[in-house]
Amino acid sequence: MTQDNTTGSQRKWYDSGHASLCLLGTYLRQIGFFKPLEQRVKIEQKVLKYTSLQKLEMLFVGLLAGIKAVSHTANTLRIDAALMAAFGLPGCAEQSVLADTLDAATEADVVALQEAVAEIFADYSQAQQHDFGQQFLVLDVDLSPLPASRKAEGSERGYMGRSRSRTGRKLVRVRVANTQETVWETVVGGRTAESLSVLQEAIQAAEHRLRLQGENKEAQAKRARTEIRLDSGWGSDAVITWLLSRGYQVTGKFKSAQRVHKLIGGITAWQSTSSPGREVAELPKPITFDRPLLQYAVRTPSKEHKEGYYHAVVFSSRTDLSMMGVVEDYDKRAGMEADLKGDKHGLGLGVIRKRRLPAQKLVVLLMQLAHNVLIWARQWLSERAPRLHAFGIVRLIQQVWAIPGRVKLLDRNVQRIRLRGEHPRARDVCQAFGPLLDSSHIGILEGPS
Repeated sequence: MTQDNTTGSQRKWYDSGHASLCLLGTYLRQIGFFKPLEQRVKIEQKVLKYTSLQKLEMLFVGLLAGIKAVSHTANTLRIDAALMAAFGLPGCAEQSVLADTLDAATEADVVALQEAVAEIFADYSQAQQHDFGQQFLVLDVDLSPLPASRKAEGSERGYMGRSRSRTGRKLVRVRVANTQETVWETVVGGRTAESLSVLQEAIQAAEHRLRLQGENKEAQAKRARTEIRLDSGWGSDAVITWLLSRGYQVTGKFKSAQRVHKLIGGITAWQSTSSPGREVAELPKPITFDRPLLQYAVRTPSKEHKEGYYHAVVFSSRTDLSMMGVVEDYDKRAGMEADLKGDKHGLGLGVIRKRRLPAQKLVVLLMQLAHNVLIWARQWLSERAPRLHAFGIVRLIQQVWAIPGRVKLLDRNVQRIRLRGEHPRARDVCQAFGPLLDSSHIGILEGPS
């Protein structure tokens, strides 16, 4: 930190390891991004130095900065006064104070934060502007494990990915495949299965946020152009029938291994796919539903099965797709797995764990907001720096929003930001953010710090 003697003692330059993130924080404050949080969220806790909302915002900034534990704020946020000032925060609380705020949260606080996140999503979501006439809106639904201590609230012993007898909770997520935005997610008990009731809660929440609810012609037309993609765990008749009755397009795999074995019986002619060794065929006797449902058998080489193949039956109500098209469309569900992996490595999903369930739900909601902010900011940047459009969550956090530099503050207001010109992404960020901040008194300069 150095003082600018020519302009008075209140104007100072601060070194920052996240000078580019200071740009984002300044822009978010400029557009009033945090107003829904300020209006809705207030955890009942004694205020000594920082409010409960400020402490939640500190954690949010920490997630954008790449922390993997609440304790990491001491080495990331507390030493970076410019970063805190850019997001309108007076400083950073100690890690124990941040943890206490999370532990003080109730289910009512979770609901309040959900409502604030939903309001922010409505204001900035790219999916809200989706053109249903041009293409289908595709929603991926997933139930994934979140390992946790056996003493954690809601933690139960069950299937946790590769560990079949580990304790933990589970995460229900609805994702917009077109934009990579997270529409809705919540934390549930570790023994929760892919049931109809869990799916209905998730889809109804997504309908509300994407304005797909209701029985008017407009809502029905939008649902008819919305595809729900499911993995095999959701492939029961009850789930498929309910989604079809709501007017959605549905793509997925049948759940029962016995049913799959019975359906593929008698198939002798298989066709090769674009994946080496993988083959597909039409079913001799497909299952009948209220609406036409394309159904195809798929086999993949496997050393673990006696027949030498892993078999599945893929289904889709997208009658506009060919047999190969249905298989390829289902394979695009891998984007959900990539998003989850990115959030785990970039935002600490599954690593930042809290014993109390409401506290864990708050952490996941802050991660959801951070994920979407990174996606929206990538869109803002890519309009003038198109090479950044291909960046995932991890690269955005580690490369785009971790550019070091110097920040000039005047009474804790950002006056000027200087990125290190040697950083390979500094030019892109400067070029992209110039038009976004040109109406303010903030200057963006390249060059060594």
